[in-house]
Amino acid sequence: MPKRDRGARARASAPASTWRQRRAVEVALAADRAPLELLPRLPPRSIALCLGLAILLLAPWPGYGRLFGPPFCAFGNAVIVVVGAGGDSAPRFSTRPRDSTATPDAGATDWTVWLAARSGDGPSRPSLPLETRILGYTPLALSLALTLSFAVSWRRKLRMLGIGLALLLMRLAIAIALPVSRAFSPHPAAPGPVSELVWYVLIDLPAMSYVAPLFGWWIAFAATRDGSAES
Repeated sequence: MPKRDRGARARASAPASTWRQRRAVEVALAADRAPLELLPRLPPRSIALCLGLAILLLAPWPGYGRLFGPPFCAFGNAVIVVVGAGGDSAPRFSTRPRDSTATPDAGATDWTVWLAARSGDGPSRPSLPLETRILGYTPLALSLALTLSFAVSWRRKLRMLGIGLALLLMRLAIAIALPVSRAFSPHPAAPGPVSELVWYVLIDLPAMSYVAPLFGWWIAFAATRDGSAES
């Protein structure tokens, strides 16, 4: 009888110990995988594809600037209306200057859009040119190249692309709202330390047009997972 009791206790404890062992292995594997979720692995094929897409999208193809101008103007005008930048001057972006003091031939390119007051009682300014290639198009193109070349499922690519583009459009909205408010305000004031810091770190440095899409892509990668990893 004692031998049978010991055998029964051993058989009863076997499933529990086996479950504990499996659980310990799962925890160890999860601990090993966690750092990799924040440090994406880029195989050579993905790097080559990313470089190819970046060259294709950033090449000086004729007509790219004229195609990008109207959506940039629509987005910029929406930002101005939402944040109320410019006050009574009602400034708006357009693909051509609204006055005769500035002509499209005066140093303008296909990537140039123009900002001018349309109506209202606020201060008037001549049409101001703005180059959209580095400020607006380059970060969006690099974000698209990074996301499409990364070896993950298409569902995750779409989520990553949505997050990355949202972050870049927020940056672009800041780059539009702050200078428009300063240029068309009836009583321009010195910028505060917070807005000055945001402007310098996110927009003023030319390298940020290349760093911002990489940072946004990394945030999108860290915030998403493939369907198999979630299940």
